[in-house]
Amino acid sequence: MNAFLKNLQTCSRRRVQLDEVRRHFYGAFPEVQDSPERGAQLLKSLQELENAGHIKLPARASWERFGQPPLPLWVTLAGAQREADRRDYSAVAWAPELDFWPQLKAPQLDSLLPVNEFLLRRRGRLLMVPVKERSLEIFGDEKRLDRMCSGGMLLGKLPLSALGCFQVSAPLPYRPAAAQGQPVLVIENKDTYWSFGEWNATALRYSAIVYGAGEAFQSTGLALAQTIREVGAEHVLYFGDLDPKGIRIPLEFNRKTEPGQPQVAPALELYAWLISNGVRRAKPDCTEAPPDLAVAWLGEPLASAIQEIWRKGQWLPQEALGLEKLQQGAGLR
Repeated sequence: MNAFLKNLQTCSRRRVQLDEVRRHFYGAFPEVQDSPERGAQLLKSLQELENAGHIKLPARASWERFGQPPLPLWVTLAGAQREADRRDYSAVAWAPELDFWPQLKAPQLDSLLPVNEFLLRRRGRLLMVPVKERSLEIFGDEKRLDRMCSGGMLLGKLPLSALGCFQVSAPLPYRPAAAQGQPVLVIENKDTYWSFGEWNATALRYSAIVYGAGEAFQSTGLALAQTIREVGAEHVLYFGDLDPKGIRIPLEFNRKTEPGQPQVAPALELYAWLISNGVRRAKPDCTEAPPDLAVAWLGEPLASAIQEIWRKGQWLPQEALGLEKLQQGAGLR
């Protein structure tokens, strides 16, 4: 319960909306996120916090109309928040890196105090370590820094690098081949990943086949950089479904990459084969795709070809270019 309350007290406003309440609850108790009883457990925790005087729940008119059970649309931070408001933060000797402290609210400042103590204690160059290791050192809680960060910035103000840490990318499964110097190929879906990996073991067209795992690939820049180093590749190609989501994945990956991290380019010959030979499936949402989306990823003339398919409410799954087609030489010049 203390972890949930501490999370809530990092909020910049007294009134905390339900979506944010849920996020802080799951941050404190990630094991309940997929439980069918998560709503009941959240409500019980909120009622306990209200009974202890830490929050105030709204009148029943401001609760969900539906839900199992219905939950309050917001909560108001109470006693603990008022105590924090009375603290004189101007009397604190703040580290130079935290010169933005006057811009923060009392609960944020309260959560920043352990960070300040760490920075004052550990002046000088810091070894870069994973964020959960540094979080455990600072807070005694390996997940606290992650919960306080967005886009690699602590409270939106301080880069994690100032604390000598970084957010570790999810690991990327890959199948290497004896083809050093050839590009790495990232595949969106697991079945196609298996087929390309099996084929490439003898074809040696790519130094490695990487499993992107759909949208999870968007935040794996560090892991991809490590893969490139390990297989001796010089650049990375990407091949995914030809629907708006499948194109947004690599574009978003490139947008999120930090300096020094690799970017991906489209495997144009594979996409060209898919446009000419793939299986078209219905997806009415494709008609709503922005006109510049395909151009941004594929360029011309492939962009015009896929836009025409989308205008018909259709898309092309990458699984059409499977093991049998690859062994027959399809998709490769």
